[in-house]
Amino acid sequence: MAELSVRTIDGKTSTYLIEKGEIIIGRAPESDIVIPDYTVSRTHASLRKTLRGYLLKDLDSHNGTYVNGSQIKEHILEHGDEVKVGTATIVFLDKVPRARLVEDSAEQKEEEVLRKAPRVGELDSQQDLLISARRVATARAGDSETTPERRRSGPEHARFVDLEKSNKILYVLYQISRKLNTVPDFDQLLSAIMDSIFEVIDADYGFVALLGKSPDELVPKVVKYRISSKKSSGEMKVSRTILNRVVHEKASVLTSDAMEDSRFQGAKSIFVQNIRSAMSVPLWRKNEVIGIIQLHSSRLTNKFTRADLDLLTTISNQVAMVIEQAELNEKIRRETIARTRLERFHSPEVVDLIIHGEDLESGALVAPTEKIATILFSDIVSFTPLSERLSPGEVSLLLNHYFREMTDIIFKYNGTLDKYIGDAIMAVFGAPIEREDDPERAVRAALDMRKTLSQMMEEI
Repeated sequence: MAELSVRTIDGKTSTYLIEKGEIIIGRAPESDIVIPDYTVSRTHASLRKTLRGYLLKDLDSHNGTYVNGSQIKEHILEHGDEVKVGTATIVFLDKVPRARLVEDSAEQKEEEVLRKAPRVGELDSQQDLLISARRVATARAGDSETTPERRRSGPEHARFVDLEKSNKILYVLYQISRKLNTVPDFDQLLSAIMDSIFEVIDADYGFVALLGKSPDELVPKVVKYRISSKKSSGEMKVSRTILNRVVHEKASVLTSDAMEDSRFQGAKSIFVQNIRSAMSVPLWRKNEVIGIIQLHSSRLTNKFTRADLDLLTTISNQVAMVIEQAELNEKIRRETIARTRLERFHSPEVVDLIIHGEDLESGALVAPTEKIATILFSDIVSFTPLSERLSPGEVSLLLNHYFREMTDIIFKYNGTLDKYIGDAIMAVFGAPIEREDDPERAVRAALDMRKTLSQMMEEI
């Protein structure tokens, strides 16, 4: 089991076993690993177990997170990595090497077991069907080379066609699953998925697009041409006739010869874009169409088949899940940023109330209301003479340390920080959440603040 060895500035070392899926490192008492250091943010960083390994993520901390001397936003930790959080040093220990995804290369000829199936020509015996990734990628309809098996007819040929179709689906799903764990950027991931589509479907042009605010508005995410000389600057060619059928009728479209297809008679876009064969499938979120994947072929000799449409439909379901996951990740990122900013002025209880919006619809947090509140003012006695003896940098460090300690105490008693006034602090108890013992909480907070300030002054 992985563990963290934490060494603080006073020389003390503590060891923490990583038993949870995600742990929070910070100065806040509710953190999984609490580092009582004013240079550490309340929620400074998180460590989450992923398929790629243990992912360390900086939570927009004030002083940043460093791994082996380099500042990071996200980083997969390796055994022995040294993490710097404020003045504390954390060593990541994981003696069991994490599983790595093996990248396929064009030169590799390793074969993968894709499914258990009868071998063509030996239907009475069962054995593992081995098909290399390179062979599956090039086994497209319309290839000039034909194997003896493909020239067969009857049941054997039908079995071979079904098996080839299954292998293509398994191959592309494997490729997409692998990229989900290795490509962190959403746009790059969609581009990689489109590359995988072109490996198993012989298309000349294709795109992935999401619907905008209106059903007629399309936002291109990936645009791909098979021939590099035809690549544009991301401009998307769309047949509105096909688009309307997919979006408004919520149905997949397949045409082997679009120019002769009676469904598209009079569609100028079909002729202008020289679309011979085309297929388009919707991207779903529950019962709602959120986008489309569309492929075109301009060659008379290359027509999409029902098997191609089934394959593209399977891929579209995976892409829809990728999009949903990306939106969820973005929501979590925005919530983390908002929480980090709010935690500077509000207790965790109030932050949760604002983030989750439990009372936002009723307007309880923003509507003017009358409340009985307790106001706490605190000020450092003789701070001016003290500041005259210190350099500006030392005064800044001292005040930052003081404000962090005092703010933690205010939050401990469910108060809300109102403002800093020089070396003074103003806090409110009873707003936005009112309690019967707000005055008592304010007094207890004031006593703790005096005690903590006395200890700080002794250290100085």
